[in-house]
Amino acid sequence: MKTTSVLLASVLLALFAKTEGLQTDRPTNPQKLVPPSAYRNVPGNIRAKLQKHGCYVPETQALETVPINMVSGNFAGKNQLDWAAICVIGDRPQILILWGNRSPACSSEIHSGWPLKDKFSEEPAGGIFLRKATPQRILNYRRAFPAGRETPVTHDGLEVGNEQASLIFYCDSGKWLELRGND
Repeated sequence: MKTTSVLLASVLLALFAKTEGLQTDRPTNPQKLVPPSAYRNVPGNIRAKLQKHGCYVPETQALETVPINMVSGNFAGKNQLDWAAICVIGDRPQILILWGNRSPACSSEIHSGWPLKDKFSEEPAGGIFLRKATPQRILNYRRAFPAGRETPVTHDGLEVGNEQASLIFYCDSGKWLELRGND
């Protein structure tokens, strides 16, 4: 009887040790992905276009008054309402931009920049976010983190990052500029 108890305890200890080892091998992103249809405050035609691209959006616990991950703004100029979403397609995060009523001012997809380089599933805890960067927010970052000569700010940008830092994409003369965000 004692031998059986010791054997059973050894097997249970071995199984427990293996399970613990698996849990600490690599951190996984705790953010859940949801279809665009989960964002009920976004117009249906915008959600449908994103769904057609195969977009899944990181679900974020945020104040409902502060849109995150699917945002609208004037990303090309003051007189055009555009939409952008942080989409995960095939485990890769990217930003998709749906331009308003004019032809695209910059590329409709952004794949570059440090926040978009890793697979979504391998992002550390806290994951990734996208929000509108108003001209005032961009200028506040510039005051906090001065750099050399800067492009004039006349419209909104797209701020993407995680709980540690962020980067702002700003459409200027047909190209996405990478501006310093929160450090």
